[in-house]
Amino acid sequence: MFSFHSLHSLRIPIFMYHQVVECAERAKTVRATNPAYTVTVELFREQMAWLSSNGYQAHTLAELITPGFSSPKGVVITFDDGWSDNHANALPVLREFGLKATLFVVTGFVGMPGYVDWTRLREMASSGFSVQSHTVSHRPLETLKQEEVGEELDKSKKTLEDRLSMPVDFVSMPQGSWNRRIIDCAHGAGYLGVCTSEPGYRHRMGATAVFSRINIADRMPIGSFARISRMDRGFLLPVLLSTRLKRAVRAFLGHGFYRRLYRLRY
Repeated sequence: MFSFHSLHSLRIPIFMYHQVVECAERAKTVRATNPAYTVTVELFREQMAWLSSNGYQAHTLAELITPGFSSPKGVVITFDDGWSDNHANALPVLREFGLKATLFVVTGFVGMPGYVDWTRLREMASSGFSVQSHTVSHRPLETLKQEEVGEELDKSKKTLEDRLSMPVDFVSMPQGSWNRRIIDCAHGAGYLGVCTSEPGYRHRMGATAVFSRINIADRMPIGSFARISRMDRGFLLPVLLSTRLKRAVRAFLGHGFYRRLYRLRY
């Protein structure tokens, strides 16, 4: 079984993006999603330009788990869900600055309105994107039975590998829901690493690595983005406090009721 004990750690900022949109969600009368999980194309280009002009290199998760990995000015760029704007808006910017990224795909969403299809996924994979799993249905894994967790992890991995003819070794936890049981299941399914939504720069390496990530929000100024890239510990404190508060509220209300309130708001 997987254990958190006796693992060495690695420090590198991992950015968590979702959508890259033309018009800010906060400017819309009817919002499609949580504004904090979207950035405008303009903001995204400014951030990628900052990385490029300051000598930063974008890595894949596979590079991070390579023995002896070191990158003083390294970052990891990830996207969750598989939105179609990742192809339409993010990919051209990443190409412009020669940066690579990881896309976590919900296989059950592929081809649905607003999400990438298999043709575009293959194009992204051939353009420097590492396409990895975000499960089949995006359900919070902590709420599922053992066999359901196994199916979410196994089926999404196999589907992506079969359709894209490339290895799928990493999975992102839907809705930030995970625990040791889930990590054990991911290990059993053959994943080499799990991405969480826990903010931090330090990651636990082992048979199945556990990665922290920092959400890049819609109103984040370039100065804050720079602080994250430089792994400024002072920047993380309010983020950590906010995350712990949300976790406490979710634990008190229950995951299902918390998600209903979330959907009602956004």
